[in-house]
Amino acid sequence: MTMQEMQDRMEIRELTDIFANLADVKDVEGQGRLFLEDGVLEFQMGTEGQVNEIRGRQAIVEAFRNTVGPAKLVYHINGQQTLTAYAGDEAEGTAYCEATLSNDMVTVTTNYVRYTDHYAKVNGKWYLKKRRTVFIYAESRPAQT
Repeated sequence: MTMQEMQDRMEIRELTDIFANLADVKDVEGQGRLFLEDGVLEFQMGTEGQVNEIRGRQAIVEAFRNTVGPAKLVYHINGQQTLTAYAGDEAEGTAYCEATLSNDMVTVTTNYVRYTDHYAKVNGKWYLKKRRTVFIYAESRPAQT
């Protein structure tokens, strides 16, 4: 592994972590800027569920606004991340996350998420080219105050 590949891997990991941090503070514009202008977001409820697709940065921002905007609580914990392909300015990988949200602070839902990502490096910066978000399982419980 070259020094450049190690640097790229660190930057891709940071991209994943920044995405989660921005979600936690509901900075949907910031999340959108992590995607290419023509980026794609797919989401799927369960591993066998229908895959829904959103194309373009502005449409992705609106989708995030509708998801985290009404939430009173948003909290992400990222887990393992591996790259499955790397070619200098393109990469693919898988990352795992626990995303906890509550719209009313009465019920809290934790989503167990797998991201399948396609990354592109443009002008020296890594972006999400395509992200498939699979909500593997969700667990709801009463909020603790």
